[in-house]
Formats: sequence, C-alpha cells, structure tokens
Amino acid sequence: MSEEPKELITLDRRGDLCPRVAFLFSMMDRMRSRLLRVVEDLPDDVLDYSPDMKRIETIGTLLLHIAAVEWSWIFEDIDGEEMDYEKWKHAFALREENLPQLTKQGLQFYIDRLIEVRSEVFVRLRNLDDSNLHTLVEVGNAEVSIEWILFHLLEHEAMHIGQISILKRQAKTGEK
Repeated sequence: MSEEPKELITLDRRGDLCPRVAFLFSMMDRMRSRLLRVVEDLPDDVLDYSPDMKRIETIGTLLLHIAAVEWSWIFEDIDGEEMDYEKWKHAFALREENLPQLTKQGLQFYIDRLIEVRSEVFVRLRNLDDSNLHTLVEVGNAEVSIEWILFHLLEHEAMHIGQISILKRQAKTGEK
C-alpha cells in the first residue's frame, strides 16, 4: 500500500522584499490564496446573495471591501494618498450613504480588483526596509506601526473569509 506524498505547506518569502516584510507579505498571500479557494467558481446568484441587502453585505461587496481596505491602509494611511471615492464607494455600500450593493458583476470583476490592489501593494512594499516596519503613522486618533497595518490586513481578510463562508453556505441552503 503506497502513501500519497504529503503536501508541503510553507510561506513563500519573496526574495525581492526585505526578510520581515517578505514574511508578513507571504502570510497575506497565503490568506489571499485561501480566500480565492473559498470563492472559486462561485455562481453569480451566490456571489450576489445576502439574507438582508440593506444590512448584510453580499460576498461580492465583501470581496470589493477587502481590496478597498487593503488599498486604503497602504496608500491612504501610510502614504497619505486620497482614495478615489467613485472607484471604491460600493466597497462600503452599507457603511456610507446607504448605497445599494453592487451586483451582477461576476466573480472575475472582484478577483481583478483584488489582484490589482495586491500588485500595487507588492510594488509599494518593495520600497520598505525591515526597519520601516516600526514607523508610526497616524490613523484617526491612534498611531500604528506599518508592521501592525500589515498584520491587521491579514486578520481583516481572515475575518471576512469566515463571513463569506457563512454567506456561501446560507445561499446554497436558502437559509436566512
């Protein structure tokens, strides 16, 4: 009886990033891989499902939200760039101005946004040295380190993966 080879799971530390930055980025990439597996081949009706469109985000809205928050923490909070509200407003549909949620976009639309932002973030992180991770930036009434921001992006995405998994299960069973 032959055994199947064991799957090797490691963190792929990008050689073009400084060691600590590479470690954090590799964790973010691992989480993104998990997210993409959860939504893989998701039909539009599940992507657009919400038990209450006025109070609970659809999976599509959550995917857009993950991308927008990542962009915001890196480019708004670290670099001081202003976010293009028109481009990202539907990522915060239930939080600001009670906008309707974006639907009927198809999975690839959301995946493209996630890929676009992650590519921009990677380019930005190539300019960071490990010593920059301790740099503090002001966010609202708090000061946070760049290292904490990268950690927070990881935990933010992980929490939404759980939320997406529940919505996916509800959509497939018709539960409310």
